[in-house]
Amino acid sequence: MESYEIMCDFEQFLLQVAGVKETTKHQYVRYVRTFLLERFNHVSEHQLSKMKPVDIIQFIMNQKRHYEVPYLKAMTTALRCFFRFLAMKGLCNKRLVDAVPAVANWKLSHIPKYITQEQLEILLSSFNRKSADGLRGYAIALCLSRLGLRRSEVANLSLDDIQWRSGIVRISEGKDRRANELPLPKDVGEAVVAYLRGGRPQTSERRIFVRHRRPLGAALNGSAVGAIIRRGFKRTGLKAPSYGPHILRHTVATHMIQQGVSIKEIADILRHKSIDTTVIYTKVDIPMLCEVALPWPDSGSVL
Repeated sequence: MESYEIMCDFEQFLLQVAGVKETTKHQYVRYVRTFLLERFNHVSEHQLSKMKPVDIIQFIMNQKRHYEVPYLKAMTTALRCFFRFLAMKGLCNKRLVDAVPAVANWKLSHIPKYITQEQLEILLSSFNRKSADGLRGYAIALCLSRLGLRRSEVANLSLDDIQWRSGIVRISEGKDRRANELPLPKDVGEAVVAYLRGGRPQTSERRIFVRHRRPLGAALNGSAVGAIIRRGFKRTGLKAPSYGPHILRHTVATHMIQQGVSIKEIADILRHKSIDTTVIYTKVDIPMLCEVALPWPDSGSVL
C-alpha cells in the first residue's frame, strides 16, 4: 500500500469511522501530510512499520517553534487519529497513539489579542463602499467587530435571522447550536441594508453574504469570511497581533470591559456557556489591575 492509497483510506476512516465533518477531514489530512513529508521521502507500509515514538516527539517539538497552542492541539489530535487508523490496519504499533505528546494549555494563561479602536476604524475604512465587494466586506467586518460573531456565524447569517422592526438578529449557529438573540446595532443594520440593496447579486440564496464570482450568488463559507478580513488588514498595513477574523471578536470583549461593562453582560453577548471563559478578558483592563496590584516595597522594608 503506497502513500496515495494510505491517505485515501484514511479519509474514508475519518468520515465513516471517526465521524468528522468534511472541513475537519481536510484539516486532519493536511496535518498528517505535513508530518509524513517531513518524516519520509516516500511513504510505504514498510517505512510506517519502522516508526518510533521519538520521530513523533521530534516532529511536534519542531512545530512548536513555529505555531501557537490551538494549531498544535489540532495537529496532535489529527496524528492520534492517524495512528489509530494505522494500528487498525496493522501498519504500526498501537503504542504510537500514546506517544503523541499532549500540548500544555493552561487555562487563562494567555492575554487575548485585540486591536485598538483607532486600528479598528482604519480597518473598516479599508473597504471601498462604492464597490459591491467593499459593501460586503464592510458589513462583514461590522458584524464581527460590533456583534462579536464568529466567522462561521457571519457566513450562516440568513435573511430570516434579522427582525428589522424590533432590531433583533438571531444567531442560530453558535458552538452550542442554540438560538440566541442579540440587539442589532444601527450601523450594522445600515451596512447590511446597503449591501443588500447595492452590492448583493440577484440570487435565491437566503444567506446574506454571497459570492460575487462563480458560482455567482452562492453562500460564502467561514473561510471566505476570514479571507475578506485578512485582505482588509493587508490593505491597511497595520501591525496587528493577528490578522484573522477572531481578533475582532476579542476586540469587542476587550473594548467592552475597558468601558466598564460587566463580565456577565460580555458573556451573554459572546454567548459563552461558562462565565469562566469570559474572565480572561479582565487581563486587558490595565486600570483595574493597577488598582488591585500591591505597591512595590520600599528599600529596607522587605523582611
